[in-house]
Amino acid sequence: MIQQLHIPKNPALLQVVKFITYVELTQEDILDGRTAIFPNATTNILFSLDEDILVNQTSSSNSIYTSCSSTVFFKPFEGMKFMTVQFHSYGLSYLKKIPAFELLDALSHLDIIFSASDIERVSSRLKECKTIGEKFTALEMFVSKKIGLPEVDPRLPYSLQLLNSEHSISIDALSQSLCISSRGLQKLFKKHIGMSPVYYRKIIRFNKAAQLLLNDSNNSLTQVSYDCGYFDQAHFIKDFKEFGGISPSEFLRLKSDSSDFYNYKVTELHTLDALNP
Repeated sequence: MIQQLHIPKNPALLQVVKFITYVELTQEDILDGRTAIFPNATTNILFSLDEDILVNQTSSSNSIYTSCSSTVFFKPFEGMKFMTVQFHSYGLSYLKKIPAFELLDALSHLDIIFSASDIERVSSRLKECKTIGEKFTALEMFVSKKIGLPEVDPRLPYSLQLLNSEHSISIDALSQSLCISSRGLQKLFKKHIGMSPVYYRKIIRFNKAAQLLLNDSNNSLTQVSYDCGYFDQAHFIKDFKEFGGISPSEFLRLKSDSSDFYNYKVTELHTLDALNP
């Protein structure tokens, strides 16, 4: 697998975009079945540089997955080449001027945010670029023009920084630190992130737990539950199934070591029904 990550050089774009990636699968990669990507409350746009890509049950060359809070699956194939742009959790509201909660967990074609001519133009440009570096430059330039100079509400990155910190702040304390009411905080998150701050924190906690299991499979489920602040192991397993689609024990069996972005593999989507009767 060839995989490279690019941090935008444009300071304005960096306010709403986390990174851009290039991925290419080779014959050495395990290509059978479906590969899962865990949710992290971000919006991601995908440009295929070759054939259409099957994401969940939708086949497309260009797609967007908005305010993601559930696992998505794609079907890999040899020679697959694609680029993604991952936005900060509040990035969608600055890319698409509608409340983020209206597009929660929506998997759509890119024409919901870009014109058909723009999509065709940037897709052709990405395929023409001879080096990965040129592709990154072209894609960054395209998104920068569409974003312009966003005036990001400073309360948003500050809130996410606190909620993502090692010692996550309580929602009441977060409201107080922002000098905003609990109701105001709820409205801020729903509009710009698509979900409540409590639900966002649940997704962050789930990802932390998955990372602990991925890095050290010797961790007991009880220990991971404790380290991540779950009330008990039963709550941990319930959340893991909700966001990951499988139980923690099944994740340990199926987890993928091929990439930071790919979390586990199944033969086909219907296999999940057998794993979670």
